[in-house]
Order: sequence, then C-alpha cells, then structure tokens
Amino acid sequence: MIIVLLCLWMSAALGYILRRHPWHWVSSMTTYIIWLLLFLLGMEVGSNRTLIASLGTLGVESAVAALFMVAGSCVAALLFYKSIGKMKRESAETGSPEKAPSLSHQMKDSLIIVGFFLLGLASGYSLPRPPLPTDAGYITLCVLMGSVGFSIGQNDEVRRSIRRLDRRLMLLPLVTILGTWGSMLAVCTLIPRIGVADWMAVGSGFGYYSLSGIMISELRGAEIGTIALMSNILREIITLVGAPLLARWFGPLAPITAGGCTTEDTTLPVIARTCGRALVPVSIFHGLTIDFSVPFLISFFCSLAG
Repeated sequence: MIIVLLCLWMSAALGYILRRHPWHWVSSMTTYIIWLLLFLLGMEVGSNRTLIASLGTLGVESAVAALFMVAGSCVAALLFYKSIGKMKRESAETGSPEKAPSLSHQMKDSLIIVGFFLLGLASGYSLPRPPLPTDAGYITLCVLMGSVGFSIGQNDEVRRSIRRLDRRLMLLPLVTILGTWGSMLAVCTLIPRIGVADWMAVGSGFGYYSLSGIMISELRGAEIGTIALMSNILREIITLVGAPLLARWFGPLAPITAGGCTTEDTTLPVIARTCGRALVPVSIFHGLTIDFSVPFLISFFCSLAG
C-alpha cells in the first residue's frame, strides 16, 4: 500500500501546485473510477460461492456496525459539545427559506454505488471465471487515489473554512475518529469472529464506502471488504434520514460526526438545513480532513490484522 499512498500524496502536491488552473474533469473521472472499482469488487464477491452464501449474515453484521458507528460518533459529539459550552447558533438564511433537496436526490450517489456493486455481483456469479487480470483492482485503486489526491490538492475550500472556524471546532474530526473507534471496540465484543484490527479498519472508512470497501478487499479479502462497503453505505443513509433526530438527541454537532467524511458533499445539504448554515464551514472542514485520513488509517489497521 506504500505505492497507493504515494499516489495520494504526490497527486495532492501536484494538485496544489496547479490549483490556479482547476481541472474540473478530474472530479468526474473520480466518480467513474469508483463505479468501476465497485463493479470489480462485486465481481470478486460474486465469484466466491462461499461468500455469496454468507451475504445475509454479512448484511446483519454490517447493519450492527453502522448503528454502532453512528451512535459512538454522536455520543462523542455530545460530550465534546458540552465540554466547549453551548455555541451561538447563527442563521445565515435571509428571505425565503431554501428548499431542502429530496431524500431520493440526496441518496442518488449511494443508490448508483449499490447498483454497480450488484451488477458486478451478478456478473461474477454468472461468469465461469473472472475475465480481468488479478491486479486490475489494484491498478484501478492507484488511479483512484491519484485522482482523489489531485482533487483535494486543488480544493481551496479547506483553507477558507479554517479561517472561519472556531479553533475549538478544528478538533471535531478527532472527536469523530475516537467516537467511531470506541464503537468498533464494542462491536468486537458482539461479533468476535472478526478481529479487533479488522473492525477498526472497517470503522476507519468513516462513511467513505467506496474507498474503504476496495482497500480492505485488497488488503484483507472480499468478506471484510464487503462488510466495510455495506456498513459505511448504511452510515451515510442513517445520517441522511436521521439528521434531525440526531441533532435533537445529541446536539448540533452530532449529524456532522455521524456523516464522517461525507459531510463535505453528500450529507452537507441536510446538515445545513438541520444544524444551521453557520456550521457549513465546520462540516466541509470536517469532511475533507477525515477524507484525507481514511487511506492511512485503513492501511495501518490492516497491517496490524495481517
């Protein structure tokens, strides 16, 4: 995985150097690469008859993991919120309120991801042998990390967000990470057949279902990778659907910590509506910071599991 991480770092540096000349098409390319990787992951799972037979069990385990991820991060957010004192909730809304995007629109990317995974699953199950080279997934993963790093390097929103942040809120990504890890330790006691390091790797996806599912599949096998994919998809869906309740029960920072790295994009609209526009910079900074940490943390825990 050293090569994969180098692809991330070097492309991020290149993106930063070329930030004055935005390459917007790289973001679109990243989306297509993710679709391809999820299709390849589905093919790997579909070609494994033993794994297919246990998908029901994996689904239940993924749901348990997702619920614990959200609960752990929300409890951590509540404790952090109380420790720094109540923040003044500002409203940047003027004039008529902004219409909230429909739930189906917010979940569109998740549904597309599931569709490509299922298509790969069906293809892998029906074909007698995988038609692609065994290292196709690894090569595609390197390309993905390069495009992700380049996009992050070109994004000036992090620097703008930092300037607008309450400095105490810069610790929120750490709160999310620690809360999620604590919940994974609890999951280990409920589902001991999977090792502690593997569960920590699954939790370290922080909602980045495509990358976490693919990386963990490469490092630890398709079974753990499938759990990472499904549990992190469910984490995002729970945030999209339950953000108002999470904010009511655990405070205004809870939907941000529950969303993990998705708070910079897919869950940002519902967070803005639920928590107030004043927390949008916090949400963007939180999502991008955790986004960048995912490959390093997954690699670390997978190395311990190996």
